[in-house]
Amino acid sequence: MRIAVIGSGNVGTGLAKSWSKLGHAVVVGSRSPESERLVHLVSGIGNGVSTAALAESVESADVIVLAIPWSAAEVSIAALGDLSGRLIIDATNPFVKGLDLGIGHTDSGGEQVARWAPGAKIVKALNIVDARLLDGKKLDDREITIPIASDDTDAKKVASDLIVELGFDVVDAGSLEMSRLLEPLTLLMIKLSMKKSLGNEIGFRVLRD
Repeated sequence: MRIAVIGSGNVGTGLAKSWSKLGHAVVVGSRSPESERLVHLVSGIGNGVSTAALAESVESADVIVLAIPWSAAEVSIAALGDLSGRLIIDATNPFVKGLDLGIGHTDSGGEQVARWAPGAKIVKALNIVDARLLDGKKLDDREITIPIASDDTDAKKVASDLIVELGFDVVDAGSLEMSRLLEPLTLLMIKLSMKKSLGNEIGFRVLRD
């Protein structure tokens, strides 16, 4: 599968590295695809990972992953062009001024992304996981749970399969509106991870029969 990862921060890099190791064709989309930093980064990942300008990166992608700061989300999505019918995994969180949620309670970042990309199939996922654990690392010998939310059943299945491949436990959280609950959960994870007594790497797990 061809995956366009938009963003070259810790999350984008982690996803590009892990999916490319599994044999997927990964391209990292950037506003500066020829920058020395990005060329060096992609070279270090290897596995055939390439880089391209934003619009070019999504041209033949089966899946588009948003792994960018919230402040860059609107302009980056606009630069991707017409996204009607495209599958987008939204791994962003609407953080402003550090660790404050800019959207919440009656709206969510996932729903805003859907408005910025009309006609696209949005799946909220991978926003509640430490970037250091994106290789599917287990904690206490248990898989970390990744909740996903979307209004499109088929898109949710494709995203779920890709996330399971990484080594995670996936839970269907429901419609895209459930992003309103998933995004604040990220804040809880970050706050807990700042308590060093809990360890440097933490994740959530849903226990069920």
